[in-house]
Amino acid sequence: MPPTIKVAVAGDQCYLSTILRFFVEQLANKTPDWLSYIRFLVIPIGSHPLAKYMASFDSRFNTIFMDTAWRDLFCRTERPTLDNLDVAGRVGQYLAGANVSHQFPISEAMLTYKQKRKRSLYFDFYISPDEDSCQKFVPFIGVVKVGIVEHSLSTSVDSDDAMVVNPGILSSPTPPAPGSYGKEIGNTPPQSPSVSTALSGAGSPCSGGEVMGLQVDYWTWQGPEKKKEGEKRDVGLKNTLKSNFRSLQVSRLPCGGELTPPPSMAMTVVTKEKNKKVIFLSKKPKEKELDSKSQVIDGISRLICTAKHQHTMLRVSIDGVEWNDVKFFQLAAQWPTHVKHFPVGIFGYTKPM
Repeated sequence: MPPTIKVAVAGDQCYLSTILRFFVEQLANKTPDWLSYIRFLVIPIGSHPLAKYMASFDSRFNTIFMDTAWRDLFCRTERPTLDNLDVAGRVGQYLAGANVSHQFPISEAMLTYKQKRKRSLYFDFYISPDEDSCQKFVPFIGVVKVGIVEHSLSTSVDSDDAMVVNPGILSSPTPPAPGSYGKEIGNTPPQSPSVSTALSGAGSPCSGGEVMGLQVDYWTWQGPEKKKEGEKRDVGLKNTLKSNFRSLQVSRLPCGGELTPPPSMAMTVVTKEKNKKVIFLSKKPKEKELDSKSQVIDGISRLICTAKHQHTMLRVSIDGVEWNDVKFFQLAAQWPTHVKHFPVGIFGYTKPM
C-alpha cells in the first residue's frame, strides 16, 4: 500500500472549497481505496470556519493557528516591519505532526440558476422560458448562507474571523471560474453563473436591511432503519417555512466541539414579522416596525429553498463562494457518490484547556 500523500492547503474557506470540488470530481471515477491515499492539511489564512471547528477538538492545532499572534499577522494589509512569528516553523510542525485523518462529511448543493445568453431579434421568441435554466452540483463541508447573516447568530464565523489577507506573506491562487466544477445538466454546455469570492467572514450575500420572501421545504432525518428498500435518499417528515427572511444559514459542521458529525444539517433562520396594527388618537392605524424572530432547526436531511416571487434571483454563499442569479437551490446532507468524506490532517483529539 502506498504511503499517504499530504497536501497543504494555505488559504481561506473559499480556497478550500475550490480544492474540495476538484477532489470530488477527480476521485469520482477512482476506486474507493484512493480515498485513503490523500490527507489535506488546512493552513488557515483569512476567514475559515472549518479551521475554527478543528481547533475545538485539537489543542495543538489551536495553539499553532488560532492564537492572537497568528491572527494579527494575517490581519494586516501591509507587510510587517518585524516578523517575530516563526511562520515556517509553525507550518513545519503541522506538516510533520498531523498524522491523523479526520473525515469531514461532504454535502451536496444543487443550484438552478439563470443562464445568461445573447438576445436574438429573430429567435428569442421561440425559446422556452425554461430553457435558460441550468443546474450545477456543488459539494460543501461547511456553511451555506442566504440573506443577511447576523454576527451573533452565526454558528461558524464571528467578527474576529473577518480577516484581510496580506498577499506579501503568503498568497493563494485565485480560485478558477466554477464552470468546470461538478456536474452540469442541460442540452448544451451552460455558462457559469456569476461567482465572487470574498474574505469577509461575517459578510452576507445581501445588502443591509433587505428582507427576502422565501419558501423553505425541508425533510428531517429519520434514521437508516426507516429508509425504504430501493430509495436513494433518506425520506423523512416534510416541513415548510414560508415567510419574509432576513437571513437563512445551513451548517454541516457540528456545534460545541462534537467529534462525530450527525448525519444531517442544522438550519438557522431569522424572519421578519409584522406587529399588529396600533391605533393612535387622531392618527391613522399603522404598523409597528418589523420584529426579528430567530429559530434553529437541526436534523435536516434535505432542503429546498425557493423565492416567493418567480422573477426574484437569489444570491447563495457556499463555503464562502458566492453564487448569483440563483432561481432556487436544494441541499442534501450527503454527497451521492462514493466520495462521501474529505480527509483533513490533525494532530489528535485533545480539546484545548
